Amino acid sequence: MKKIQRILNLLFVLLFLFPGFGTAEEPARPQIVLAQAYGAIVYVETNEPVSQYCIVTKDIIPDEDHPDWRPCEGRSFTAFKMDGSYYIRVKREDGAVSEPAYVTVSTSFHYGLEAENVKPLNTPILNLLEKNGDSLDAFNAEIAKSAVEGGLYSRAAVANVCMTLLTRLYKYGMTLSYQPSGNFTKAGDWGISPGWGTKMNKKEKDKAGTYDRYSMNCGTIIVWAYKQAGLNLNSNARRDGIYDSALKKRRGDNNISLNDGDTGDIIATKTGHTILVLDRVDTNGDGLSDSYLVFEMESPYLKLKMRSLYSIRMCKMYDMSAMFSDTGALRKETRYWPGSFYISESEFPAYYQEAYTAELPRFAIRQALCAIENPS
Repeated sequence: MKKIQRILNLLFVLLFLFPGFGTAEEPARPQIVLAQAYGAIVYVETNEPVSQYCIVTKDIIPDEDHPDWRPCEGRSFTAFKMDGSYYIRVKREDGAVSEPAYVTVSTSFHYGLEAENVKPLNTPILNLLEKNGDSLDAFNAEIAKSAVEGGLYSRAAVANVCMTLLTRLYKYGMTLSYQPSGNFTKAGDWGISPGWGTKMNKKEKDKAGTYDRYSMNCGTIIVWAYKQAGLNLNSNARRDGIYDSALKKRRGDNNISLNDGDTGDIIATKTGHTILVLDRVDTNGDGLSDSYLVFEMESPYLKLKMRSLYSIRMCKMYDMSAMFSDTGALRKETRYWPGSFYISESEFPAYYQEAYTAELPRFAIRQALCAIENPS
């Protein structure tokens, strides 16, 4: 007994003198080495691969299963966020969570809800722009720039394109009018159509429907936004089922919980109306999201709305991840450019390459900052 007591006394002394003796060293947490907002796009770089991130309005850590934890891969990601200040954390596969990084998002975007104080466009948009010293070329160049800023083929790019379109129209007190049927878009159509806002002299038809106005409906405006971001959403599924483009093996297997939506996902009502999610939003000030900022072509015109989780309780939410990862069962059945959800760079207008070239210096600066913070 005395021998055992002496051993215990020795262990006690060692633990007192060397507090770390006999204990496993806690694994280092992942680190955010760069967090930067460029317009509405938040860029994040980490020191090691991570599997999830959260962007919240208070310095809190959401519960492990809270939908504000969003999936990611690798050591970098982008996210679209509306104006505000945010805390960012990342999580490793083993559950280790980083310290927060703080960013403020400040843009020139017009976040007016319900198209307040604007009117549906009832004159050719070309005339409207020229009347205000603007042009289609300048408008299209800005849309391309917003897509490149967000990163082509990404959720962030889709949302950035939507806000660029609405903001420039709102600038002139206008928004797009609703067309109840048809899908007025062709493979070679990019950017702004000069006839938006006017009725056709003669109706046109194709496999998607009948057209009587140069505009779009709730589904086709989403197709348009995805296309400007380089994504071939236009599938052979029903026109009111564009979310089927992202099914994995069978219809409906991308249907997710209503509170699990993210930028680029689609809300569908029982009547077939489709709504595009732009951002997760905290409206009650508790730091966690409780609503969605959405982009919605709802008769009689295109608008932004704030949709609370309660307001969409009778709807369905569709995860569009298969589009952004270029996976899914319908890649070979796309209406244009079959075989991939990613539109080939050779199909892009020249002004996309011009936008990319103009952004190269900023990309280089971001990589240089990351290298300084993380020299290894």
